[in-house]
Amino acid sequence: MWAKSILLVGAIVALSAGTAPVSANVFAQAQFVQPNFVMPAQQQQRDIRPLREVVDILRSRYGGELISARLEEGARPVYVLRWRMPDGEVRDIRVDALR
Repeated sequence: MWAKSILLVGAIVALSAGTAPVSANVFAQAQFVQPNFVMPAQQQQRDIRPLREVVDILRSRYGGELISARLEEGARPVYVLRWRMPDGEVRDIRVDALR
C-alpha cells in the first residue's frame, strides 16, 4: 500500500515539475497584453438621431406616413425608410442618421 502512495507522490511531483516552465512562459507572455486596448470602432462616439425624429421631419416636410424603416450601419449610418406619400405613391428615402 505504501508503495502505491510513493508512486502517486512521485507522479504528482514529476507532473508538476513538467508544467512549471509552461506556466512561467505564459506569465512572461502575459506582460505584453494591453488590457486597456480599445478597438478603433469603439473609440468613435456616434450620435445617431432617433428614428422618431427623422419620421417627424419627413412627415412635416412631405406629409404621408412611414411604412417601414431600417438602419444601415457603416462608415456613415443611414436610415432607409419606405414612405407612402399623401397621393399614395410609395418611395424609398435614405436619410443620414448622424446628427
